[in-house]
Amino acid sequence: MRTINLFLFSSLLTAIGNSPAAADSATRHPGPLHVDFTHCTEFAGVAPIDELKAAALTPSPYALDLSGGQASLVVRVSDCESISVNGSPGHAGRVAHIGIELISPDGTGTDPYTSINNYTLTFSSNLPALAEGLQAFGIPAQVTPNLEYEFAPKKGPSQLFAAVAPEAEIWPTWFLHGTVTNPSLPSPFLANWWYQSELGQVKMATTFPVIYFDFTSQVAFYTNANNFIGQLIGGDAIPNFPVSYRGQYAHASMTVTLHP
Repeated sequence: MRTINLFLFSSLLTAIGNSPAAADSATRHPGPLHVDFTHCTEFAGVAPIDELKAAALTPSPYALDLSGGQASLVVRVSDCESISVNGSPGHAGRVAHIGIELISPDGTGTDPYTSINNYTLTFSSNLPALAEGLQAFGIPAQVTPNLEYEFAPKKGPSQLFAAVAPEAEIWPTWFLHGTVTNPSLPSPFLANWWYQSELGQVKMATTFPVIYFDFTSQVAFYTNANNFIGQLIGGDAIPNFPVSYRGQYAHASMTVTLHP
């Protein structure tokens, strides 16, 4: 796997944004992107990371949401029976992304119990229509055909395994493994994922009318210590996420907007 210095990664993203393909995308205003997720299960873990390292990957004007002088890394993977892009027929699919928690840039999603704002570091999906739709906004979303997600939907604890291996070498390979329990606590939720692309500020807002949570999961995260995520966490693993969100939901919808 190619190694990437943490503090050079922002320059790398700029280079990607200035590539011929990105320049061609920048000549067009992306059309609307609306995504419906149906009958999904997910895991999200949150862990503290160094503030300076996090700031190096978070462009202005975004502000880190700090706790005890540390920033927070968010790792999420979701598996759905159906994902529909702009009203197209739905297909079974998965998404996985990693980000850094932010203070809300636009005043939405400010309740810490029912919302979150994150800056996007990586995004993968095994559905080309979804990844390509995000690429039109300048987001370096990766088509990842072999995005793995395994969970036994039964009562009580169960093993969870998820693995993300993007085809492009510059993007980290990572995986999750641990024990999770079926969610039972209902709540509305709003998840805003942000990205500063060559086209402007992109907001991916996902609304969950009802999502069921469980907070007792014991899940570890693994990656290569030399890639930019490994450098961000200071090694090759998070042995157990201090905060975990095991989720299950019947429906959620994501609207992607561009603010030049």
